[in-house]
Amino acid sequence: MGVHRSELAWALGLVVGLVCPVFAAPQSDIEIVDAYMQGSHAQVNSVSELSDVDPNSWAFQALKSVVERYGCLEGYPNKTYLGSRPLSRYEFAAGLNACLEKVNELIAAATADKVSKEDLANLKQLQEEFRNELTALRGRVDALEAKTRDIESKLFSTTAKLDGSVVMAVTGGGGSNGSTIFSGAALGVGSAYGDALGARAISGTAANVSFVARTTLNLRATITGDDELLIRLRGVTGQAIDAVYPGIASGFGTLFYGGSAGGSFDGSTAVVRTDGTASVTFDKVRYIKRLAPNFRLFGGPRIEMFEFIDNNSFANNDESDFSSGRFIVSPLVNFVPFGSGGGFDWDITPTINWRALYLAASGGAASAFGSGGLFGGSNTVATQLEFDFGKASVRFIYSRFGEQGAALGTALPGIISNSYTDVFAANVEWAIVPQFALFGRYGYGTTNVHTLAGSPVSFSNINSDIYRVGFTLPDLFGIGNAFGFAYGAALRVNSGSVVGLTAPGVTTSLVPTGREGEIEIFYRIRLSDRLTITPDVQWILQPVNSVNSNGLAVYTLRTVFNF
Repeated sequence: MGVHRSELAWALGLVVGLVCPVFAAPQSDIEIVDAYMQGSHAQVNSVSELSDVDPNSWAFQALKSVVERYGCLEGYPNKTYLGSRPLSRYEFAAGLNACLEKVNELIAAATADKVSKEDLANLKQLQEEFRNELTALRGRVDALEAKTRDIESKLFSTTAKLDGSVVMAVTGGGGSNGSTIFSGAALGVGSAYGDALGARAISGTAANVSFVARTTLNLRATITGDDELLIRLRGVTGQAIDAVYPGIASGFGTLFYGGSAGGSFDGSTAVVRTDGTASVTFDKVRYIKRLAPNFRLFGGPRIEMFEFIDNNSFANNDESDFSSGRFIVSPLVNFVPFGSGGGFDWDITPTINWRALYLAASGGAASAFGSGGLFGGSNTVATQLEFDFGKASVRFIYSRFGEQGAALGTALPGIISNSYTDVFAANVEWAIVPQFALFGRYGYGTTNVHTLAGSPVSFSNINSDIYRVGFTLPDLFGIGNAFGFAYGAALRVNSGSVVGLTAPGVTTSLVPTGREGEIEIFYRIRLSDRLTITPDVQWILQPVNSVNSNGLAVYTLRTVFNF
């Protein structure tokens, strides 16, 4: 027995009423169809799946008939029907079209006994009444299919995608007139020693205002669907204030995305030009493969240690939060931050994660007579155990890095054979409420220096540490905005000495006279999901761990484009 026309029309109306809202003052048929096509819906196999349809309702049986006899009823993904919503003629036509196609399938499958003559007559009448709307819908579907085929034909790969960012910043600063900065790094001394082994005075007004930019292109491809091959192209142009005062911010740069006299701080650009052009390199190539739902392997010829170790939700991205390299990563944990290697990432439980990696700074070197190769030269082995409690996370880190001919960044190739530093660190974050979060890092290292055989120079064990604390206010005065404040103490040698370096038998302390501290404040303004502007201010106290250094201020206006 067939359903009455009123019941069928009513049921078909509900079919489309569930899909999308009523359109106000449409400008054209195509606009109406476009709006309908953007709706989200899901096939319903039983009316009982719909949480807002009362089984005792007079509409229940009509809906049940549509589902059981024709199978063309659709609901929202949240299992609601919203049957009381009004609908437009185009929405009704879309639902009618779905049922017409289903009826045609039933007829073609020789199950026409499920469709009565009265049903067919009602459907034919509705089809005539909504001829224009059905024609518009079918035409739009044909156009969309043609457009999809055209797009697919122009894709360079159906398994790869391209994204990127451009950072532009104007930066400047310095000290007051007559101020002086004492930089040991200018003499090739690692910033951790500061002025312990001598320093050179530099005027506090020696820095210019400069324009810094970094362009990044990421090519991401999947081979099996549960893996990712990442190839990153990057280039940096323009120098931060660190080019004038080497060694400030623990040698990791006041602008991690900027450059210095020795290249970019992110390791992507060996020679940073100042004319606006940049040499582009493949500065990151790595592959991640998921072997089990909770276990991944990763590796490649060029990986970043801080992608996997010492990561933090609120201080880990120089494009969206803090600019200083000291707040982005730990210069002690990530002393050898880039190179060839690999590791694993294991979610032991939903709360506990274990990661480990090995990284060689010059892993591609083949010569046996120089420092380098996969197991020679500067390298790092690191492991991290993370406890994630939802709003709070605690990470315990151990790393051991080796340097050839150097110790904590001070190169003495004619004296030092190699050195090894054991680092114990902690990294914490706590989103107390969605609008306020705390974070902090602390690292302690012990360095054992091996001199060349027969050398009259000898080192005691060197102890160093570094720390930083801060907070952020996410979504301050708008979604996507953020305010951040952090204070950090630079990487500094706290104990250690060397005998015979300056004169035979003479002991020289490796402890600098001061302790560099840095304050950074930023406020990120989100103009769109593709564009942010961030004023950023940094104050550096006792730069390069020298009590004789006057303070520095660094002012930056950062703009980031994402695509």
